[in-house]
Amino acid sequence: MNDKNALNDLVRQNAITWLLRQREDDMTDQDWADFTTWLEQDPLHVTYYDEAVEADADLAILGTKIAETRPDHGDDDSDDSVVSIPVAANSNQPWWIGFGALAAMLLAAVVFWPNSGAPEFANLQTGLGEIREVTINSSVSLTMNGNSELSVNEKDATVRIVRGEATYRVDSDEPGALRVEIEELVLVDYGTVFNVIRGEGTMRMAVVEGAVMINPEGQRILISAGNEIELQLDDMSFSQRTIDGDSVLAWQDRRLVFEDRSVASVIADIERNFATHISVSNAIEQQRVTGAVSLANEEAIVIGDVAAVLGGTAQKDAQGWSISD
Repeated sequence: MNDKNALNDLVRQNAITWLLRQREDDMTDQDWADFTTWLEQDPLHVTYYDEAVEADADLAILGTKIAETRPDHGDDDSDDSVVSIPVAANSNQPWWIGFGALAAMLLAAVVFWPNSGAPEFANLQTGLGEIREVTINSSVSLTMNGNSELSVNEKDATVRIVRGEATYRVDSDEPGALRVEIEELVLVDYGTVFNVIRGEGTMRMAVVEGAVMINPEGQRILISAGNEIELQLDDMSFSQRTIDGDSVLAWQDRRLVFEDRSVASVIADIERNFATHISVSNAIEQQRVTGAVSLANEEAIVIGDVAAVLGGTAQKDAQGWSISD
């Protein structure tokens, strides 16, 4: 599913959800205020809400016409050519409410209302070498790196990082316009541009503008612009260092820039961008790396260049690549 279609589906789902809530006639004053805010967030919200209202009206007309032509059935005989739709005994809805499934198809969305209140997320994925721009709302956008996967809730501006890397841009005076989740870890923006990488059991975040609060209801770790944190997801231990913002975002120009980085983090970046495995010898693993590589080059060239910077050689094997001195 591409990012535009996935987010459009979320808007459709939210539009239908609002319509169904209004039909239930249990909207509070705050609900109506929230609905108005949602409509004003994006012209697309108005468009899809109008579509939902029109589809609902069409279904009502269709249901009435079918009800007028629907034959009465006795207790003993049944007509196999007519499909009956069972309705709960205490339901005050017309028998043709089953045509709600048709509305879902017409709007290319599936709405779970009034079931659980669990938020709905669209899955976004990028292939190797693919960089994708995604707009969540008028204040929040992101750029996904290749070989990455996110789950996005457009209504609540919440992103769950499954794997990979993305840069988040928030243009809002109010903190908390975006919420980023990695398992139990929560990142909340403070008017910010920041880059997040989810690795194997780790989270690396660099803040280019503004600040980000990690776990605001727990540890409350505030990372300000010009700093990067690398955090272990299992025990919340972390290290912090200063960074250059342009270097952090260089991957969007298909480059990787390393400034006094550990070999482990350099290898992790290469592995993520090429979806390969790289092992290094113990002697090489202890080094620090400063340099740059172009991701526009082929995998073998990039890994060979990295090996040369480390004073070693690269060889491909059944498991991937190995770099040794």
